[in-house]
Amino acid sequence: MGRDPAAPSRTSWPAPAGLRPSPWRRIGGALVTVVVLGLVGLAVAVAVVPAVTGSRAYTVLSGSMVPTLPIGSLVVSRPVDADDVVVGDLISFVDRDRTRGETRTVTHRVVAVDPGPVFTTRGDANPAPDPHPVTAQDLLGRVWYYLPWVGGAAGFLRTGPGLVVGGGAVLLLLGLGLLVPRRRRPGDRAERERG
Repeated sequence: MGRDPAAPSRTSWPAPAGLRPSPWRRIGGALVTVVVLGLVGLAVAVAVVPAVTGSRAYTVLSGSMVPTLPIGSLVVSRPVDADDVVVGDLISFVDRDRTRGETRTVTHRVVAVDPGPVFTTRGDANPAPDPHPVTAQDLLGRVWYYLPWVGGAAGFLRTGPGLVVGGGAVLLLLGLGLLVPRRRRPGDRAERERG
């Protein structure tokens, strides 16, 4: 005997009370889902988007751009034509220490544009402009977006202790998912005894 095609499918009936997951399991499942989705979204913003668009990600290491860019922020800068940079833009550039021959990446605000173009920059928290003008060849890009404190966390996760903490957090989430008790369905015992 087959099932009556006119009868509603089994999935449309409300589940008996014994088959519903416990409230703690539902809350735990929702929490894990939110955390995983948040981490995936963060990974996309930090790694995938810059890689696909040819942008670069930098971590803010000093307070020269506070409060606009807090220390530890992750800044994503897109390549930009030097002629398109205007006063007020946040740009990332190579700062050259001509006396020692060292370079570093800096992200500051453009306060003046001179012919060439040559940019005068200043950190928002600094009282005076930067000592060296930025040439078009040193321009790395214009800030597209930033994520506060993410750069510091990403930097920490690349260290030995950070790997331990990150791995421990993943294991903790997995363990919590396994430790939350499941309710037994009425037919489970009979199936185990037959199997």
